[in-house]
Amino acid sequence: MSYIEVNKTKCIGCNKCVEVCNYDAIKVVNGKAVIDYNLCTLCGACVKACPVDAIVIAQVEKKIDLSNYKGIWVIIEYFDGELKNTGFQLVSKANELARASKDAVTAVLVGNTEPAEDELKKIFSEYGVRNVKAVYHKDFTRLITEDASEVLSAQIAQDKPKIVLFLGTIFGRTLAPQVATRVQTGLTADCTELEINERNNLLQIRPTYGGKVLATIETPYSCPQMASVRPNVFVEEKMPIMIEEVKIEKVPVKKRSFISVKNLKKVLMIEESDDIFETPVEEAKVVYCIGLGVGSKEGFDAVANFARQNGAVVAATRGVVDEGWADISQQVGQTGVTIRPELYVSFGVSGAIHHIIGIKNSRKIVAINKDFRAPIFKIADYCIVADLFEVIEKMKNYSLALQ
Repeated sequence: MSYIEVNKTKCIGCNKCVEVCNYDAIKVVNGKAVIDYNLCTLCGACVKACPVDAIVIAQVEKKIDLSNYKGIWVIIEYFDGELKNTGFQLVSKANELARASKDAVTAVLVGNTEPAEDELKKIFSEYGVRNVKAVYHKDFTRLITEDASEVLSAQIAQDKPKIVLFLGTIFGRTLAPQVATRVQTGLTADCTELEINERNNLLQIRPTYGGKVLATIETPYSCPQMASVRPNVFVEEKMPIMIEEVKIEKVPVKKRSFISVKNLKKVLMIEESDDIFETPVEEAKVVYCIGLGVGSKEGFDAVANFARQNGAVVAATRGVVDEGWADISQQVGQTGVTIRPELYVSFGVSGAIHHIIGIKNSRKIVAINKDFRAPIFKIADYCIVADLFEVIEKMKNYSLALQ
């Protein structure tokens, strides 16, 4: 916790602090600087500008007893009777962390489905999870997470897990910050790696500065330690020996007026398009990725239409998204989503390192590029050095011949 103060005995009323404050938070009254704490952002500009060191920002450590916080929670979506499959990647990573921290892993199912106990016990026994909590209500929705966050936050405050992990899906990215705010802790989003250090704290590693730097974040003075993780950055691993007893606890949810879709007073209408309900890139089995080699928006659209005709989900490189040809949700790479499809085909993708990081775990990689020096060829299983549009025409003709 930080606060700012003015030493009245030192202040000379020179107005230097007023001149540099971009938030109009400082005024000189009766020859002394006065700070409006409702406007101040603690940016520190006034501290640097003061010629007599009359303004200081002090740090106050908030002491919290962390000894009562134990265990690792993994939040998994459970809507309409289906578990989010990529959640088991996070469970597998949590098992690895638990071996280092000597903590127990708890899977927390959040959704609108009452747990099918026999089925869930079998599934989680294969992943070595003894404890499962079900936070559910029929009115919980993927679109609106406020209700689920309220119930989940109350459970976290009661049970005090040391680490809480969310999957970086649309639901998880929305839920995580709401929960973090309610339980008054920090959150590191879009992590690509997690570790336990010698102080038994969670190290949260994520790309920053446009993917050029990996930042390692530790939160030793607050609990729970929270992070969201991109899908497909960890490998799903079942345990060699199944757990015999899995305990499933149903978390009671009081009946109340939920902020469900049917209760909204104002509904925002969106124009329907062919790709609006397309499978998310990170969940797709077949991905066609389009790079700047297509040359234009028209070229992008042509390849995208071809991809959809073949049942593939369209992805894009960062350069294509920056040009405005594709939506950021389609961006693959270190600054986008990480994918693990059965088949990845690239069209005009050069293969910058930040893109390679996002696709390297694909089962089969096919690269099409007329530049034989393109870096993507180094990791591709099949390399086609040719004009991508000529290749597409040949693929269309071959498909017609098969019919």
